Amino acid sequence: MGIAEILEGCSLEDARSCLYYASRYVKQAEHFESYEKDIFEEEEHNVPSARVRELTLRIIDEIEAREGRPATQFDDETVIRLLDEITSIEASLSPEFSDLELARGKSLAAEMLPPMNTRFDD
Repeated sequence: MGIAEILEGCSLEDARSCLYYASRYVKQAEHFESYEKDIFEEEEHNVPSARVRELTLRIIDEIEAREGRPATQFDDETVIRLLDEITSIEASLSPEFSDLELARGKSLAAEMLPPMNTRFDD
């Protein structure tokens, strides 16, 4: 089973999140022992769901099984090739935003913009 097949049937938002965390794993693997950071550790509001965690770990297992070695042993060429693959899969996802993504974007934009009735003096 390939990476894209693991993501079949999940939401676009979850698929994008899984690919993001998988790419973090591939990029950071060689530094795990000294860095000691969980790939899922982010700001509080970005904690991934159990489903995203599970699918991401399946993707990581798939990558390492296919490569025949743990990610900590990937050379730069392998890392670049895998990141290109992950980016390609992400690019093949629907370019449409989900309703949740649109709502989050609108909320963020509203927080960044001043109220409509605000007047700024020069």
